[in-house]
Amino acid sequence: MIDAIAIAGFLFALFLPGFFVTTLFFRNAKWLERIALSITFSVMVALAIGLSLGYNEATKIATGGINPYNVWKWELIVTGALIAINLIVYRKNLNYHKLKELLSGSEEAEVLNEAKPKKAK
Repeated sequence: MIDAIAIAGFLFALFLPGFFVTTLFFRNAKWLERIALSITFSVMVALAIGLSLGYNEATKIATGGINPYNVWKWELIVTGALIAINLIVYRKNLNYHKLKELLSGSEEAEVLNEAKPKKAK
């Protein structure tokens, strides 16, 4: 019998972080491509977390090393940050160029945001 912790671990380690990365960068991808990319990017995120937690002895001492608590904590933090970024991007209906201008703080980005028509409620 598969328990809930194993399913949640699979989702947080091998699907959700990559899914949110693919929704940011590959909006027009088909679902099968998005699933394959999600698994690939999730593995990359998990490897990055593992390297950042225990790359050498000094990093291990500073972060507490690789243990289940730290891995879960950082998976949740990274996934939460990716969800927040997705919500911001989709809420403002930004594409790559608008996001780049907005992050650079240019006046053009402010004009684009002000010129966007408001939705009727």
